[in-house]
Order: sequence, then C-alpha cells, then structure tokens
Amino acid sequence: MNLKRLPLLLLPVLLAACGNYVVEGGSDDTANAGLSGGGGNTGNSNGTGMGPSNPALVAVAVTRAQQDVLWDEYWANHPVGGSSSSGGGDDLNPDDLFLRVSDLGASCDSPSTDLTCGGHWQFSVALPPALQQVGVYNLDSPELTAYSYMNETGDQNSPDPEDCPWGGGTIGSGTLEILSIDDTEVRFRIEVTGGAFFSTNPNGEYVAPRCPSAP
Repeated sequence: MNLKRLPLLLLPVLLAACGNYVVEGGSDDTANAGLSGGGGNTGNSNGTGMGPSNPALVAVAVTRAQQDVLWDEYWANHPVGGSSSSGGGDDLNPDDLFLRVSDLGASCDSPSTDLTCGGHWQFSVALPPALQQVGVYNLDSPELTAYSYMNETGDQNSPDPEDCPWGGGTIGSGTLEILSIDDTEVRFRIEVTGGAFFSTNPNGEYVAPRCPSAP
C-alpha cells in the first residue's frame, strides 16, 4: 500500500455529515445472486465502464474485530510507526460490519485494496449492528458516515507508476440497500447520487461473502 496515501482513509471521520437513517421494506431481488457484482451502471466521467459489470470484481464483508486484526498484521509487516486506520478504541463495537468493494477486488487477507493509477476505486461502508438487517439506509446518515469512505485514482501522468491524482473521503448522498444478510454473505445495492467529488461511482448490486472468523 502507498503509505503516503493512507491518511486519507481517516477523512470520513473528519467529514462525517448529518442526517437520519431510514429502514424500509427489504427486497427479494436477487437476480445476480451468483455474481461477485451485479449489473451495475458504473463508469468514469468519460463513460468508460468499470465496476459491478466487471466479473472480476470482488466484495467482502468483514467485522471491525477482523479488520483490526488485518491492520495489526499489516503494520507488523510494515513497521513505520502506524496504527490501525479502522479506528481502534474501547468505545467502538467489534461487531460493526464493513462492506468493502473495489474494481481491483477486495480480500479477507488484506485490510484495504492497494489502488494503482488508472481510474481505480474502492468503497467501504461500516454498518453498526442495528443496521445489519434488510432495509434501505441513507449513505449520508451519521450512523454510516463516521467510518465509511471511498478512494479513487486518476490517470497516470508519467512513467512513475505512482504519479497520478489520488483522493478519498466521505461517499456523499445516496442509499445502501441490504437485500439479504446471513452468516455466509451479504447481498446489497449501492446507489450514490451526490458523490460530486469522485469521477467514478460504485453504483450496482454486490454479493459480499463474510470473511472467516480468523482472517
């Protein structure tokens, strides 16, 4: 992972927006149940398709406790004086559930996706236990914004593989719909409607297998 970019993962905590979450009736729409990503409509500002329609896309569902273990292992192998960016602390619920997805893939073996130049992105939403049920939730509600974020890269500017625009922060307005959730996987749909700061969007339907208890 590019360590100079890592602090941007903390932006959602600083930029948390106000709002209220809503719980609505669930959906039985699981037409893409066998796919890592459903038939979303994602692309950059030039209309280049990427994201849910890519069969290589992978989403995962990992608890805060599992995510913290992954970060501890990461920093043990990259000793630069860092700490878990998932945010440790006695007041945080280890059962919070992170839904992570990226056009480069998400893994239960890594706490984050290392984004390379070229218009790539990752998206993570942290669900508190009260929201881990079928329903529709506002992405800009304080229950979701505190530990949810999106990052993206731009086109490469030079032969240097890390010479490209890179940024991240809160996701913006929109909805997260939990279509189904059980002990093995989470099926969900993302619709971002106000992510004006990003040139790509993660809109689409996903199936996120739950990570094993010992990542």
